[in-house]
Amino acid sequence: MDNANKRIARNTLFLYFRTIVILLVSLYTSRVILEALGVTDLGIYNVVGGIVMLVSSIQAAQTNATSRFITFELGKKNSSSGDRQKVFSICLTIHIILAIIMLVFAETAGLFIVNKFVDIPSNRIYAANVIYQFSIVSLIFQLVRVPYGSVIVAHERMSIFAYFSIVEAILLLVIAVIVKHWGGDRLILYGFLVTLVSIILYCIYYLFVKHQFDDYRFKWIWNKTDSLKVLAFSGWTLLGSTSGTIEQQGISLLLNKFVGLVANTALGFASQVNVAVSKFVSSFNTAFNPQIIKYYASGETEKMFHLINRASKFSFMLCYFIALPLIANMGFVLDIWLKEVPQYTIEFCQLILACTIIDATTGVLNTSITATGRIKSFQIAISISFFCDFCMALMLLILHVNPVFVFGVRIMMRGFINMLIEFYFTNQVLSFNIASYLREVMLPIVLTFMLTIPPVWFICMFTSGVQKFILSCMCASILNLVCLVCFIMNANERMAAIEMIREKFHRGS
Repeated sequence: MDNANKRIARNTLFLYFRTIVILLVSLYTSRVILEALGVTDLGIYNVVGGIVMLVSSIQAAQTNATSRFITFELGKKNSSSGDRQKVFSICLTIHIILAIIMLVFAETAGLFIVNKFVDIPSNRIYAANVIYQFSIVSLIFQLVRVPYGSVIVAHERMSIFAYFSIVEAILLLVIAVIVKHWGGDRLILYGFLVTLVSIILYCIYYLFVKHQFDDYRFKWIWNKTDSLKVLAFSGWTLLGSTSGTIEQQGISLLLNKFVGLVANTALGFASQVNVAVSKFVSSFNTAFNPQIIKYYASGETEKMFHLINRASKFSFMLCYFIALPLIANMGFVLDIWLKEVPQYTIEFCQLILACTIIDATTGVLNTSITATGRIKSFQIAISISFFCDFCMALMLLILHVNPVFVFGVRIMMRGFINMLIEFYFTNQVLSFNIASYLREVMLPIVLTFMLTIPPVWFICMFTSGVQKFILSCMCASILNLVCLVCFIMNANERMAAIEMIREKFHRGS
């Protein structure tokens, strides 16, 4: 294996370990928070915090832009220390300016939405407003932290990135325990402590980058040409991420209006399950993404194409390995995780995991398009697809269709339509061979579905409880491993895996 592949494998192990720890801690934290806050207060936190997420779409756009430009500059063959400092300083300057703009917007339009549109019990309006203010502060610190995190990822220091994420998860667990034993208003305390964690993490990232990377000293820079490049890129990314956030939070508000807070609570837990599984995939993609951008920056497109295919296959497998048993046993898992399972939670979790499998498979195509910088038409198309999802959900809710069906239509439409859009634009901007991708990536995935789903479904039909959980998990795991070796991995990948195992064995002996 070459150095790049070894580095990717090592970084994946770090991030995978980080994700396992975070997942276990987060699952327990969610249970404690549900017990501490109750269904109503947790629903208020989800929906009010969601209003701030409307503004945080700017954060998502700037995260993508910053990561792309810092990683691209690092991957250029003629990059200098001064060039890297200039790119970093421009990105951080833009983040500071946007943080000020977001503060003004959140305190005007966002505050109006919280007090005039959201359905909140009259005795919890004060607490909801306090939580909203804490959420704004947390968002600002998360935004100015983005360039520092992008530097760590661009340099592929994934072990450090993993440790910081574990620290964050542990701090949130401590918060949950404190809130559970608090005698006052638990919702307000929870919002305050979560905000405090955001401030602490910003300080940690800032101090690490300051002491480890001399090339990234901040100077207040406004170079018109370079700044406009970053802003133009982030502007088109903002269109797509804002559309996605509006669609996601708009659905949450619609469910709140047509169904009630119980639907928001169910949606909140479904999102947590989705985030937990997606973190395994994002860990893998985080290890791959910098190398994809660096290959494009240095003109090594063939290596980039091979890496795209490999990342798509293994991202799917990592997600499917976890998602299939969870989908089959969602009721059983939620009964263990939560003492009280809110209505719609099981169905919402199953549907969102099905869509996560699709996103995991083709998400790396998004990274490849981002690497080129030619994202205008792609982001417009993505935004139109989100708008169609929202309109469909609104129409179905007006017709009083079952919320589970509404959520299912919305989530699956988004997954499949976005996949087709990514196929089209990857071919357009990179001349990527879609036929080869379908043959090398999608065909093995289809074969995996055909081999794994019927046996697991059969077990679920004729067993229940612990027996169903154990048998279905064993069946899914064994069949997934068989599919990984026989269908997902090609001959070269199997040889590389065998070589890696031999190296580890000889070192151990």
